[in-house]
Amino acid sequence: MQQIAADITQSQALVERMLEELGLAAFLFTLEQKESGLQLTVECATEGGWQTVMLPVDAGELRASGHDPLARERIRAAWGARLNGCARGGASMRAKG
Repeated sequence: MQQIAADITQSQALVERMLEELGLAAFLFTLEQKESGLQLTVECATEGGWQTVMLPVDAGELRASGHDPLARERIRAAWGARLNGCARGGASMRAKG
């Protein structure tokens, strides 16, 4: 059980880093283990309010992003395209789940 908690904590830190690198103005996120793998739910500020985006996450690719710049860039590109409606710049807010 301790290993699972450590993995989730590390994964949450990597997700937070990635979202901050995308420059979102404000966001909240949860990362959940589902039968099909990890699911990331991001709520982000838009010009007119907030939007919610759900993204599947490859756990291995996410772990690799901690030390592999190419893996990090692949994730940023994929997530950035899906989060294109989010406002950019400013301070972030976060929620872990």
